[in-house]
Amino acid sequence: MNTRELPVVPDRRTVESAVALACRAPSLHNSQPWRWVMGTSLRLYSDPDRLLPATDAFGRQMVISCGAALNHLEHAFAANRWRPVIERLPRSSDRQLLSTIGFVAPPTPTPTDFVARMAAAIERRRTERLPLDAPSAWRDTLEELVRITAGTGVELEDLGERSRPALEGASRRMTGLRHDNPTYQAELRWWSGRGLFPDGVPEQARPSDSQQHSVHLSREFPPGRASTPDGSPSEDRAAILLLSTSTDSRLDWLRSGEALSAVLLACTDRGLATCPVTHLTERAATRTMLRELSSGDGMPQVLIRVGAGTGVGEPSPTPRRPLSEVLVRERPAPGNLSGE
Repeated sequence: MNTRELPVVPDRRTVESAVALACRAPSLHNSQPWRWVMGTSLRLYSDPDRLLPATDAFGRQMVISCGAALNHLEHAFAANRWRPVIERLPRSSDRQLLSTIGFVAPPTPTPTDFVARMAAAIERRRTERLPLDAPSAWRDTLEELVRITAGTGVELEDLGERSRPALEGASRRMTGLRHDNPTYQAELRWWSGRGLFPDGVPEQARPSDSQQHSVHLSREFPPGRASTPDGSPSEDRAAILLLSTSTDSRLDWLRSGEALSAVLLACTDRGLATCPVTHLTERAATRTMLRELSSGDGMPQVLIRVGAGTGVGEPSPTPRRPLSEVLVRERPAPGNLSGE
């Protein structure tokens, strides 16, 4: 009798652990715009209910956020000796389906040191919105980041100090324009410190009123409780990285999110603090300005600040939605004896 080979699927605990780590990925305003469905494969969907229309009308940041979660997931599974087989933007009538993830059975060798370190960095990574000192050993770090992103379709570039005045000027102009946009301001307040909800940017992650303008290259949130201790940098000296792609498709957005995650985790592993800078890529005019600052001719997707943090101990992690809200198990079709 012919038997059909059943797909290899990790056990429930492994899947739940990996998805929980994946959901530690950064997202626009900590909106966590992802859904996971587990059947004979794991599927990643964007969640249109978590689109921020005043900030991200076309959903580019939403897809980038999901790409970061996808890269987190890949490291989490690899650390558990599973090799995920990722198909990006599979053919589907559902536009929200961004990826299907199959699996190769656990190999005998233990995970490499790099894989283990990247997975361990997921829990330690934070978005640091306060001023950062210049990163130490930056040349070595930059070389590693270029190696990590090579072959992904995403180009990484250090914009250098020469770009800072133009970037800070553009950031101030963007802030001024958005002060007069009531829809944007209402959306920003909605996603800022709603206390009882496990999403949005909490008070402890937002600069205090006195620190609000200490980082010129940042989005202006409602004041929070984060502040630098005595002796910390009062002026931001972070390195500024740009991720660009040759075109501007949804696949490019997804890949940019994966590259963003890889950069953030590698920097965290080296003891550096990071902060994605998204507000300067949300309008065509500022993306054009970034393209002019770049030495390449790609489409700017993500800016990242990288530097030495305050050294006051790790801030508490930003909240995440319960796993039961973001991961569901697909019910097998009638007559499908392979389902659980």
